Amino acid sequence: MYGDRHTSEYIKGVHDFLEVAEANKQNGFMCCPCPICGNTKSYSDRKILHTHLLYKGFMPHYNVWTRHGEIGVMMEDGEEEEDDDNYVPPEYGDAATGEAAEDQEEPDDVPNDAARGQAAEDQEEPVPDDDDLRRVIVDARTQCESQKEKLKFDRMLEDHKKGLYPNCEDGNTKLGTVLELLQWKAENAVPDKGFEKLLKILKKKLPKDNELPDSKYASKKVICPLGLEVQKIHACPNDYIL
Repeated sequence: MYGDRHTSEYIKGVHDFLEVAEANKQNGFMCCPCPICGNTKSYSDRKILHTHLLYKGFMPHYNVWTRHGEIGVMMEDGEEEEDDDNYVPPEYGDAATGEAAEDQEEPDDVPNDAARGQAAEDQEEPVPDDDDLRRVIVDARTQCESQKEKLKFDRMLEDHKKGLYPNCEDGNTKLGTVLELLQWKAENAVPDKGFEKLLKILKKKLPKDNELPDSKYASKKVICPLGLEVQKIHACPNDYIL
């Protein structure tokens, strides 16, 4: 993987990797492990990965293809190589895990070994169901190229923590409720007019000053950054069906 990229051995290795990557596509896309993309960008066409890997090579230390179907392997000292799929950047630790920054500081009167043992116990606790959605938002935010896009995801993180109404104690958040309602609308093919009427009825039934949108447009604005990636397909100018 990290030899001379002009050799037939390397070129054959790239083709072998592409076969594995294509066999383990996620929703039709493959992560690109070149040093520039660093497995943070995905493409549907293997030719793009082929070009990147021939001209730029592989990103450092990617001997185990954890983003392309291969799981961690047992090392010689008995430790398993870590899979970084659940990695959360430190600068977004509070938003991604809900833990206070001071909880991560090590008390002066606690030995290092004890502190590490306590940290290991904390990691074994079950992760809340809503943590997956929070990680999706945080991961998407790290890939934003403009400050305007980052602000949109910051707003989504706020909506993810914001209760549906004042003093809400049932765990319903603004973002989670809107996502659930829009999913229900899509699954049942509910027309826009009927959906907006339902929103207005629910908004009246909820406590005053609730956060539920009262229109489809306002609902879509809440989740607008979570759009699906668009794949453009050139169609015949005569509008023939592909």
